[in-house]
Amino acid sequence: MTTLPDFNDPSLPTIVVGHPAIINFRGEEVPVTSGLLEEAIADLDRLESEMEKEEISVDAGKRLLRQVYEIVDRVGEGVAPGMSCHSGCSACCRVMVATTSGEAALIGDRMEKSGLEKQAVWKTEIKKRNVLLENLARRHTPPSDLTTFEGLVETCEMYERQNQPCPFLGTDRLCQIYEDRPLLCRICWVLTDPADCLPEAGPPVKFRTRVFEKAHALCSRISRHHFGDHRVSPIPFWFQGDNERVG
Repeated sequence: MTTLPDFNDPSLPTIVVGHPAIINFRGEEVPVTSGLLEEAIADLDRLESEMEKEEISVDAGKRLLRQVYEIVDRVGEGVAPGMSCHSGCSACCRVMVATTSGEAALIGDRMEKSGLEKQAVWKTEIKKRNVLLENLARRHTPPSDLTTFEGLVETCEMYERQNQPCPFLGTDRLCQIYEDRPLLCRICWVLTDPADCLPEAGPPVKFRTRVFEKAHALCSRISRHHFGDHRVSPIPFWFQGDNERVG
């Protein structure tokens, strides 16, 4: 029932807490603000402790997830000036984004608050992506289970070669649910040349830190605890059939 990688695996590329600086593809040293990572880890640890006192409910789960996002966003804002990423690039908006049930519930809330015209466009695109995902999953025998980390790994490269934009990416190449985007979209910071993000190139080297890994674990735990669902799936999968009203 494993749904996430082992973040203690030493082979994973990671910038550990206390690392003084990173180097981007331009050869620039990108200093990490003193205490930024340490404070974020401490805040995530505090949040994890507070989770033990929270009443089990969907509303509590959503509140906790937003607090995780806020902590992660502080780190993102701190390192953004040295990264290759910029508004309108949208290269990472064509990858398979693994999302927990709680994160999908926040997206669902955003959809319900949006106009009917926008909802119709999103639902049409979501349906198309689900057809594609299911076809790719069936290329394996047995078909890949896209509710597990292992199943996502088996199909993610094939999906990304299709170069299909996220259902929530606008024609202006900007995210239409930016404030409610899931964790993986918040931590996709790239150090290498933007050309490496093209489907036929790369793969790009991404900035990683224990802060992001801790946040991953917390999002998974919150979803199991408050939403009663351990699964992790591509965004479109949460908005089909029995999953349509998550949260």
